[in-house]
Amino acid sequence: AFLLNRSSDLRFQRVSGSWYGPCYMPCAAGVGYSYSPYRIMKDVDPSAGMLRLVMGLGTSAVDRTEGSYPRIVNLDMPEKTSWSSSADKHRFSQGKAEVINMEHQALERLPYEKLAPYLPPWLDRILLEHDWDAEYALRESGRPREVKFISCKGLVTNKILMEQMKRMLRCIQEEYAYPVDTEFTVNISENGEYTIDLLQCRPLQIQKGKTGTTVPAGIPEDGILLESKGASMGISRASELDLIVYVDPVRYYEMPYQDKNNVARLIGSINWHFRDQEKHMMLIVPGRVGTSSPELGVPTAFSDISTFEIICETEERRAGYNPELSYGSHIFQDLVEAEILYTAVFHNEKTIRFQPEKLHGSPDIVAQFENGKALSDVVHVYDISGGRFEVFDDVSDEHLLITC
Repeated sequence: AFLLNRSSDLRFQRVSGSWYGPCYMPCAAGVGYSYSPYRIMKDVDPSAGMLRLVMGLGTSAVDRTEGSYPRIVNLDMPEKTSWSSSADKHRFSQGKAEVINMEHQALERLPYEKLAPYLPPWLDRILLEHDWDAEYALRESGRPREVKFISCKGLVTNKILMEQMKRMLRCIQEEYAYPVDTEFTVNISENGEYTIDLLQCRPLQIQKGKTGTTVPAGIPEDGILLESKGASMGISRASELDLIVYVDPVRYYEMPYQDKNNVARLIGSINWHFRDQEKHMMLIVPGRVGTSSPELGVPTAFSDISTFEIICETEERRAGYNPELSYGSHIFQDLVEAEILYTAVFHNEKTIRFQPEKLHGSPDIVAQFENGKALSDVVHVYDISGGRFEVFDDVSDEHLLITC
């Protein structure tokens, strides 16, 4: 099978894979880094490298895809994840796998349920995992059935495969004399034999040689805007904040779908207005920043947010928004290169405290911007200059504190 390359040139690329009914796909694919530029879990060695691993074609590992999360694999601790329950693993798993449907002659993204009839049992055991929490709840309610989701667990627990991936990335890095960013596929047979195909390789941009800040103790709860542990990546250059742009998650959810892009355009206008003014700015948005799907978050491009020093994605269960602190996406690489601190607010132990109401007493200058008055119930631009809001980010302890 062949795919047309996405570039403007008319080129074809051979697809590494196997037949599963009418579908053609590799067992798994992904993005591999020889150096993990941002660390998302404690005790992870960034020099061991990391993978964004998905079932099927690797599009979901490179781009943010609606309803899907790739498996993040830290190669020094491949089986370790951020999620402690099967419910969380399921919630933040790959929702759809991309395949070539040869009957339709088209690329398709299919949920596991559509692919299940074509998967042999041995591959099912390699790629899928049970949601034990959901199965228990169903049994208790008298509706027992299996609940599975894509996790690539059998690949991650294959110690020889993971060690070879780590050695391959290290070897390429040594030849480049620089950390690398690769794309690959994995095809595996019933007897456990496998093939790794390296598809692309390029230099990886990383940040080096910076140390964190000690987070002060004893700050009263009333003086904290945000405090979290293990939910941030990167290093903030700001010690004091001048401006916070806050998108109300519920009001944004209630907007007509066709109007949501106006929020992204307004953020872009604010971004470009303050460009080169040396303002320390933070952006707080629901769901995922940089998504192309407004139902997942605010559909900004990197050019819309490049002046902000802190980007914060917030979870909002009432509206169904979920942050994704993701490696591999192109906007993430831009955030790394620009030294932007990337953080998230979750409804779990990672977020110790988040009090956006602390912003309400500050002047809101959103009406100064084009279309700002029309969106003033959704977007707020708080002028907080004066040194009241300070940022402390301890990279070594993954501890972020923003005081107010």
